[in-house]
Amino acid sequence: MLRENEEAAWAARVQQLVDAGDVTDLDRSLYRLSADIDGDWTFDGGRLIGLLRVMPAPTRVLLLRRMTEGLEETAVHDPGRCRGLASLIVLVAHGLPVDQLAAWREPLMAMAAGEMTLWEGWRLTCLVEVEQAAGRDVPDPVVATVRRTALTSETPGELRALAATIVEPVLNPGEPWAEQVITHLTGAEPAWHALVAHALTAAGSRPTGKWQRLGRGLLADVGPDRAREAMASWVARAGEPRTVPVNSQYGTGIAELELDPFNARALQGFAALLALTPAHPRSAAALGELVEAALIRLPGIGWRSPKTASAAVQALTQLGDEDAYAELGRLAGTVKYRPTLKLILAALARRTAHRPLP
Repeated sequence: MLRENEEAAWAARVQQLVDAGDVTDLDRSLYRLSADIDGDWTFDGGRLIGLLRVMPAPTRVLLLRRMTEGLEETAVHDPGRCRGLASLIVLVAHGLPVDQLAAWREPLMAMAAGEMTLWEGWRLTCLVEVEQAAGRDVPDPVVATVRRTALTSETPGELRALAATIVEPVLNPGEPWAEQVITHLTGAEPAWHALVAHALTAAGSRPTGKWQRLGRGLLADVGPDRAREAMASWVARAGEPRTVPVNSQYGTGIAELELDPFNARALQGFAALLALTPAHPRSAAALGELVEAALIRLPGIGWRSPKTASAAVQALTQLGDEDAYAELGRLAGTVKYRPTLKLILAALARRTAHRPLP
């Protein structure tokens, strides 16, 4: 904590820079002060924040831009300071109408909407917190990038907790199959919403017994045959290119076929739920298509989503009827990704071992 004379000195320094409109030195000074107060901007009862908020709106927005740009570098060199600086950005932005915030807000929105992920989560954290504090809905393309970044970034900051508070849209738009799900849920009864939400909670390719028990109950609420038809139509479209272009997280250009990592969890869940419905040729065919869609080899990246492929193979094995094993047999001749091929061959071998001799 700062002593009283230190608080007064900082207040005088900030006032001097505010009066001069010196955004560059003000940014540097606030960065140093954040370390001294451990990011607690209530240290002086809000006096300093009050000084910053009476700056002319254009100067205030310029300061916001400088501080937000600095967050990316801070995330590399001193990530412990990011929370305090992000809080300051939200406090400084408070009360500015959207038209005055545009010079800060719009470039961030456009950047977020145009990327599969960002490497760090603090800039998105600031953007979402400012929007939510102002009572504005975050646009769907930005929500999608927030969710993907929260899942994949090595430096997500507090974005994961923030992303968990966003429940709409239920899936990220931009992939044809996911948009079909979103459309299906429009006006649908609550049981459908519960089923899709459950699919998003699937953990890996082998869901737990508890997850499957809950899934059976939700399938019964929707109707197993109705659920099967819908889910089979969704997962069968997983190989279609994106409808909304974004830049690849791997720096390979436009991500036409990269699978959205947030949506991929739902695909894995739908595969597991299909395995709980009455066996049907449509289920087997759709799961086979999902395996192939998940194992598209992307130039400069690799296999698209091996975990999703494993989930589909597991579902085919669990279905266990003639159509499912015929699909596994077909896949044994086409799949090149060795771990998935190993799963397929093991399933076929187990079936052969348990078949009665003629």
